Amino acid sequence: MAMSIASLLDTLGLKGNSFWKALAIFFALLNLKHIPFAWHLRILSGLLSHIPFTTSRRRAAATLTPASLFHPMILTSRAAPLEIDYNLHKSNSTYFADFDVARLHLFARLCGVGLARTSSELWLADGKRGPKRIRIFMGGVHLNFKREIKPLQAFEMWTRLLCWDRKWFYVVTYFVEKGRVMPKGWVLQPWRNNKLSADANEIDAVEGKGEETSKIDGEEKRKEGTPHPAIFATGIAKYVCKRGRLTVPPSRILHASDLLPQKPNADDRTATPPLTDSPAVPADGDAVPATAAAAGEAVHDATARTTAEGIMDAALRVKPVTGDGVWDWERVERERMRGMRIAEAWNGTEALGEEFQGGEGMALGKWWDWPGI
Repeated sequence: MAMSIASLLDTLGLKGNSFWKALAIFFALLNLKHIPFAWHLRILSGLLSHIPFTTSRRRAAATLTPASLFHPMILTSRAAPLEIDYNLHKSNSTYFADFDVARLHLFARLCGVGLARTSSELWLADGKRGPKRIRIFMGGVHLNFKREIKPLQAFEMWTRLLCWDRKWFYVVTYFVEKGRVMPKGWVLQPWRNNKLSADANEIDAVEGKGEETSKIDGEEKRKEGTPHPAIFATGIAKYVCKRGRLTVPPSRILHASDLLPQKPNADDRTATPPLTDSPAVPADGDAVPATAAAAGEAVHDATARTTAEGIMDAALRVKPVTGDGVWDWERVERERMRGMRIAEAWNGTEALGEEFQGGEGMALGKWWDWPGI
């Protein structure tokens, strides 16, 4: 047996040091996400994939409408060996790097045009003085784990805009089992729709129409108020756009991206919200129609009986909004308000900073985190 293995390695040219070199190369390929500067390259790839710096990209960006505002963007990945902890599943700390990349893809696509336009407008309005570019900063991130991701298991990150207020964008990401759910169609990649139809017909022929429809719709039978069984983890993060010390309201970026419908009877002030250095408020600041307000209150009543964790578990998923299919200002505002109920529950954790006692009491001890010195 030993001779046969040696002969095989010799035939493949992997005898001696060559074998260990090939093994090292194979291990590196399995862990491409963790080679030096890989995170930076993933971020750069996301920017180059979505920033509209060519005519074709600008045309593609123009296909996005208010109806696309809350659609998810899907990014695929895999649990690399270096991400596995002593429990033999993807370590919780590694989710955050993937979360960074997924949010970047979405934000660059939705707001790339709006950020460029608003930056230019503000710079010219300021007499070509001050910062020329708007900078984006993260204000917080939270992840909630449901199921483990096993070594080398493929997964998808479904990332979408949840809501916004006067200061913050709120973005959610779902870590989902790859191939478990499918969208009904693709907005920016219409050629995938043909494949989606072919897959549906194939599943229909083999398994029956009922099962196929359930899969294509992205929904599986489950108890009301429980998360989708395909979800590994859910995450939420918030971003702020700054020009110097001044905050650029998210609604202004979205208006510049042609993703917000015109508000009925809106004046110029409402269409282009002013910059502010004031803290965020839960709502957009403008008057809300009674129907939208009633819808928001209904969502609040439905979730008030649960804890903040319950809201994160049960409500962090795309839900159909009733209507005639037209995403006017009122419908967008209704969905934004629904998302704000979730964001407000999460923002309650800001009070944890007040729990820090500092040097007012005793401590158990102090040790070095070797080798992180």
